[in-house]
Amino acid sequence: MSSAGMTLSPVRNEPPSMMPLLRADSLPEETILSFELSIVAPQRKQFSLEPLIVNPKAKLPLVVKDMVSSASDGLRSGNPPVRSREGTGGAYFMQASSGNKYVGVFKPIDEEPTAENNPHGLPLSPNGEGLKKGTKVGEGALREVAAYLLDHPKSGEERGFAGVPPTTMVECLHPGFNHPKGVQTKIGSLQMFTENDGSCEDMGPASFPVEEVHKISVLDIRLANADRHGGNILMSKDEEGKIVLIPIDHGYCLPESFEDCTFEWLYWSQARKPYSRETLDYIRSLNAEEDINLLKFHGWKMPLKTARTLRISTMLLKKGAERGLTAFEIGNMMCRETLSKKSLVEEMVEEAQEAVLPGTSEAAFLEALSDVMDYHLDEVVRSQEQ
Repeated sequence: MSSAGMTLSPVRNEPPSMMPLLRADSLPEETILSFELSIVAPQRKQFSLEPLIVNPKAKLPLVVKDMVSSASDGLRSGNPPVRSREGTGGAYFMQASSGNKYVGVFKPIDEEPTAENNPHGLPLSPNGEGLKKGTKVGEGALREVAAYLLDHPKSGEERGFAGVPPTTMVECLHPGFNHPKGVQTKIGSLQMFTENDGSCEDMGPASFPVEEVHKISVLDIRLANADRHGGNILMSKDEEGKIVLIPIDHGYCLPESFEDCTFEWLYWSQARKPYSRETLDYIRSLNAEEDINLLKFHGWKMPLKTARTLRISTMLLKKGAERGLTAFEIGNMMCRETLSKKSLVEEMVEEAQEAVLPGTSEAAFLEALSDVMDYHLDEVVRSQEQ
């Protein structure tokens, strides 16, 4: 399928995707090696918004199609993107055709923090690393989409377990974005705007339902989120008036290391409550290899270090939950107490690396890590029983 200004064709015999249709000057080289971009003469438009789909087998959910259509209708109706005043990257509220409500939030990859066209004037990254360790400038949109794809719903439900709003990759042309070098088509993530009553920063956590906090903890542990704070957890209410928590801003999930893992919910009392049977059943159903293949099907062939992070964090979550550990106990193993003191999961990774020969296979490393992890987790359980 062609997108404005480029034709995309897969180089390898692997399923392409709707996710990484990114220009060569927008992302690190390794992110785009799976794609060949053939430039064609672009049509002159004042505005456009289209989903980026390469793999025809990767069908867009109806809710995503409707979101893209509504945002596109808004542009055609003369309603420009509205830049958010919050955050360190460029984020734009996309309006409906009526102009009286928002339907999505667009985050261009070239306006990410420390990216070339960041609207807040942040300095360029000297080495391509993002604001968080183990992330790269220009890959935030991929991670936003990955969080949505990996937030698997429970059987028979449409909404993801943690409630990550529908998110997809799009390309959008409009003069309302930050264009210091002339108006050009932007590529980035489009996430559905969710009506809310504010963020968790606006009130204390005492009133948050335990299950809502636990759902977000499962997502953050799996994805080794390096940027979970109260400002990126929205609050809403369901039809019965119950508080619902909505996790957003996942541009720093799935890093290549655990150095910057940050979970604000660790300090909430709900995190110390045991997981429910329903949540435990969901955790048992998780499969890191299936997740890696899913992202590959949707176009992101994860770098080895990123895939390893997902494998390790999923392993830790499953093993910890199986032993009855709480979100606090599991999450605490992933977060550093100080900048210089490594987390327990980092120490376990080092032990496993020392236990295998150089150049060993990833499967052999994971087997060694599993044994190391079992030992440390059993130690935690034994200490609790004393």
